[in-house]
Amino acid sequence: MSEIVYIEKMAYGGSGIGKLPGGKVIFVDGAYPGELVEVDVLSEKSDYAIGNLEKIVEKIPERRTAKCPYFRNCGGCNFLDLKYEKQLEFKKMVFMDQLERIAELKLNDLYIEKSPKEYEYRLKMEYSILNDYSFGFKMKNSHKVVSVKNCIIAPKVFGKILEKLSLTLSHFKIPIYNFKRKKGLLKHVILRYSPSGEVMLIFVTKSEYFKEGKKIASLIKKEFPFIKSIVHVMNSNDKIVLRGPYKVLSGDGVINYEFSWEKFQVPPTAFFQNNFHVAEKMVEFLTKKLDLNGNEIVLDLFSGLGTFSLRLAALSKFVIAVESSHVSVKAGRANANINGLKNIKFIEADALDYLNQVKEKFDVIVLDPPRAGIGPEAIKKILELSPQKIGYVSCNPTTFARDLKLLLEKYEIEDIRIFDMFPQTYHIESVAILSRKNNL
Repeated sequence: MSEIVYIEKMAYGGSGIGKLPGGKVIFVDGAYPGELVEVDVLSEKSDYAIGNLEKIVEKIPERRTAKCPYFRNCGGCNFLDLKYEKQLEFKKMVFMDQLERIAELKLNDLYIEKSPKEYEYRLKMEYSILNDYSFGFKMKNSHKVVSVKNCIIAPKVFGKILEKLSLTLSHFKIPIYNFKRKKGLLKHVILRYSPSGEVMLIFVTKSEYFKEGKKIASLIKKEFPFIKSIVHVMNSNDKIVLRGPYKVLSGDGVINYEFSWEKFQVPPTAFFQNNFHVAEKMVEFLTKKLDLNGNEIVLDLFSGLGTFSLRLAALSKFVIAVESSHVSVKAGRANANINGLKNIKFIEADALDYLNQVKEKFDVIVLDPPRAGIGPEAIKKILELSPQKIGYVSCNPTTFARDLKLLLEKYEIEDIRIFDMFPQTYHIESVAILSRKNNL
């Protein structure tokens, strides 16, 4: 059944939102606010419907021809057919809508920090492997893999590396892992890039058996000397791409990044922000807006390998950095040493477990949780600790709005800024600075 729908706004996730003739809300992927579209209604629930975009009757002027031939087949990007400035406008709209709807906070306007690079910005790419030794990405909401020669949001050099790697893997007849049958060896290939030009190549296998690994590493290294580390990760978990023990096949097993004020060594399985230039802007905004005077005791929860912790330590009296990943904690301690910082302590612990047992008081608490956010139980503990300021770094406006609503019982907003970490996608990063209300 086809209907003509006017798209009123955008949902977090990138779908356009309109209303069917009877008034029911419908979500339409690929349709943008301001457009009149013909929609095939795929499914209906009691309070909403899902539609497939059949035809654009009236399009907005900011639509453009996507530069990527895989767009709408590959599940990686959402907005390649939309001019960048309009992407930013829609992201701001979505973010502010989430705050108003969930946190009951209405903002008149909000600054969004754009990415200096619209394309070729991603520092890490995770590739699936097809049986013909080509590489690609999964389709949206599917396990089917689309073969991709070059991805325009990845560094150009990745395409050249994959071309050579495809031939090399084929030559050695490396068994490709079949996720349905649970048979085979090689599950994923991952490439990490640093703006200095160095690259890390990671092979992810089902088991520790990879006897041709060193031979393959030697051939690839000879062809691409800027690949400083080649690593074999053994991961028996089919649900998570990059996890497990690893062996270094070539190089020192880390990739190096350097911000204006600190250096990072990142091991293969550790998390590091995917857009270098935007990540540094986030660190600068957070630390400047916290207005540290050098006497504060700071708690950095979900600290990772010290992305924010190191700058916080340079500007405060002492930092306790709490992180559940053993690999990241070990890397964080190494990064503190590399940067000559003695006033920082990395603790390997779950954030909630740590909050439940901590007795110290903190002047500042910095939060950088995964997409699930902080959650009510941890928020309650943070409110009991009652720091003077809170810095909240979020990668999910929905869970951020949920957590913010609870924090606003005792805190008020000093500043919020959106950061476009992932151009061409619906993802939204933000940083909020909160201060304790004067009467509390």
